[in-house]
Amino acid sequence: MAWTLRLSEHEEAALHAQAVLEGRSKQEITRDALRTYLERQRTWEDYLSDEPVVFS
Repeated sequence: MAWTLRLSEHEEAALHAQAVLEGRSKQEITRDALRTYLERQRTWEDYLSDEPVVFS
């Protein structure tokens, strides 16, 4: 799966500064942040064990 993440100039500069500070790539930092966010917000496991959910 491929994603495109568009950041504002300010966000890009902040990410670059964090990458330099941590000695990691911007891609690593972004990947870890997205993974952490998705794990904290995960709700789909609830639906996998029950009847199918239909959104109308």
